[in-house]
Amino acid sequence: MHDMLATELFFGLLFVAAGGVLFTGARKRWAWLVDPPTEFWFCYSQSLLKAVFGTEGCRAITQTMGVLFVVVGSFLLVRSWV
Repeated sequence: MHDMLATELFFGLLFVAAGGVLFTGARKRWAWLVDPPTEFWFCYSQSLLKAVFGTEGCRAITQTMGVLFVVVGSFLLVRSWV
């Protein structure tokens, strides 16, 4: 029981932090996150998003993923406290 609580707490914090980085990076237009070189599309997901949807599409998807990560992380944190 204690191990599961620690795991949910760890992953909850990890998801909230990752979501915060994704959302903040998309809002501030960090180049490595929303405007990477498209020649790396085969090994970097953000490059693939930019190649398929363009820079603004990549930015919108990244912001949405950031919000979703925060929601999932918050759910895990609440679940670990209850």
